[in-house]
Amino acid sequence: MKIRDLSQPITTAKADWLAGTTWLGFTPVDDSLTSRNQCQSTIQRQYANGYVLEYITEQFSEPNLGFENDPQYVAERVQHRQQAGRLISVHKLRTTARDLKTILGPAEFAKMQDMWAQGGKRWRWSVAFPIVESYEIMGRPKAKDVFGEVAYRRLFKHPSATLRELNDSERAALSDLELQRRPAENAWIGIEDEFAAAEASEIDAQVLHRVSRDLSDRILEGMTAERRVLVRKRAAWLGDKFARGRRRAGTLFCDDCGFDPLKVEGLDSVSPRSLLDVHHKHPLAEGVRYTTTADFALLCPTCHRVEHERLKAAARQGTGLA
Repeated sequence: MKIRDLSQPITTAKADWLAGTTWLGFTPVDDSLTSRNQCQSTIQRQYANGYVLEYITEQFSEPNLGFENDPQYVAERVQHRQQAGRLISVHKLRTTARDLKTILGPAEFAKMQDMWAQGGKRWRWSVAFPIVESYEIMGRPKAKDVFGEVAYRRLFKHPSATLRELNDSERAALSDLELQRRPAENAWIGIEDEFAAAEASEIDAQVLHRVSRDLSDRILEGMTAERRVLVRKRAAWLGDKFARGRRRAGTLFCDDCGFDPLKVEGLDSVSPRSLLDVHHKHPLAEGVRYTTTADFALLCPTCHRVEHERLKAAARQGTGLA
């Protein structure tokens, strides 16, 4: 796939000297709750539910004294030399109440602060955003080659503690870059953070029934019974949000064949929504990767049945479709 095929635009870029694999971190002004909240709010507003482009800086920082020969640091220096000045990844982030210490664990967080914190300010990168969807940019092109000198300098030549917002021409320059999806190890954070919201929501009974049926015990194999309940409820919550959005947008038609209930004569007393099913396009992904409303479709009953037969055939052939 290409960047133009992503479900949302790339809204911002992050300049790092090391590639983020499971999270991206930002350093607040101080360690107060107010400062952390302000930092988190700023970053969330900047990426605005879009994707974040990751760029590796030409420069690499020096660690605190005593860590010059640390094996982790030495390996990171080697990695940096291979990636410096390049566009390497595209990420989907998610806001979470979990801080970096919770995400990494106390020991790893302490070592990071020992290595990089300056002047006793042990909150380096402490506002963390889990990466819940991630793509490698194939070929890892040089940023200057993609953007040109002027845009490159605008985006990356000056330090920034936050994200750098892209304009339309910069997004256009990225659109043909090839992507390869890779596992997002922290997708579980996004999934579990939404369990409570799903539990507290009123979900259309028909959607709950159909989505739960899509997610059979076989599909959710390997999960505990308790987690299956939570995963099914979250999936139905997403499906219900998707259907409500389509109703508000006035786009109640079958996504496969185009069937539009409003164009059928004699159905004035029938709700158009009742003639369409909410279909989970990637049931095997549920509970594994961070699914969103983009993983659902509206289908007429016939197309819905066809899609389920396709999923069964794919499962028999071992291809998944997740």
